[in-house]
Amino acid sequence: MEIVHLQYFIAVARHRSFSRAAAASHVSQSVISKLVKDLEQELGVLLLNRNAKKVTLTEAGTIFLAEADKVVTLFNNLTSDFENRCKLPRGKIRIGLPLMTEAVLFAQLLGNFRKKYPEIETELYEFGSKKIELAIQEGLLDIGIICCLPGSPGLYDSFLFSHEPLKVVVHPGHALAKLKQVSLADLSQESFILSSQDFSLHDEIIKKCNQAGFQPKVALETSQRELMVQTVAVNLGIALIPQNICERLSTELVRTIPLVNPEIIHNMSVIWKKGRALSYPAKLFIEFVQAYLLSEQTQPPFEKPV
Repeated sequence: MEIVHLQYFIAVARHRSFSRAAAASHVSQSVISKLVKDLEQELGVLLLNRNAKKVTLTEAGTIFLAEADKVVTLFNNLTSDFENRCKLPRGKIRIGLPLMTEAVLFAQLLGNFRKKYPEIETELYEFGSKKIELAIQEGLLDIGIICCLPGSPGLYDSFLFSHEPLKVVVHPGHALAKLKQVSLADLSQESFILSSQDFSLHDEIIKKCNQAGFQPKVALETSQRELMVQTVAVNLGIALIPQNICERLSTELVRTIPLVNPEIIHNMSVIWKKGRALSYPAKLFIEFVQAYLLSEQTQPPFEKPV
């Protein structure tokens, strides 16, 4: 008998359903059914009455539930107390970053984190949001920063990292450069420089264009933000880029114009897999980012480079 047998039995007893217990425990129903059955065979008694409508406790199951709950509570407290005594701010965190992460904000955040926790190593991987979600599910990444909310929010815990409107980026000689604002429909004849299809912002822009009544003409798809800007700078197309990134672009290379009707908001979220035990360094990083973002709300914006 292992602690997991008790944990899954308690889950089934509380949810009165194998399927709901499996969903809450983030395992398959077959796994949880087998472990509970193994527990009953080891004890030599039936703990649960199973029927088509619901699962109920037998008399022996009711008695065993009370004892199992005590053991699991003691186990959880034991491991928690041990971790609190032995935790050391060292280790490694694997973080996925998309193209549109605001480089200066993240660099300053990461720099401050490393100053506070110099023994924690951070490995950064640049992917599109879709690949980041998949890598987190497969355990290849601990934490990801993705565009918008995750496609399957039930699989992740998350919080908002940034919230920025998109702006239209054009060549200084472009006819749109003189306008104070641009409607999305006004871009129907333009050639778009988009992020590649691995990035959820790619899909969001195409979706909004379709809703505005046109299919955007795509001149280039790239995973490199600098290439996107430079392509606009030689007047091969226009791009839609978050406002906080636009604030750092050279006005000698490009012009940026507010996008309206509709305004497209570029949200970025920090995500990690729900139900997976995070390493202590990963927990520290999440707590640090949340505190850092909260403090930034009370600070003046970063100065623009000259």
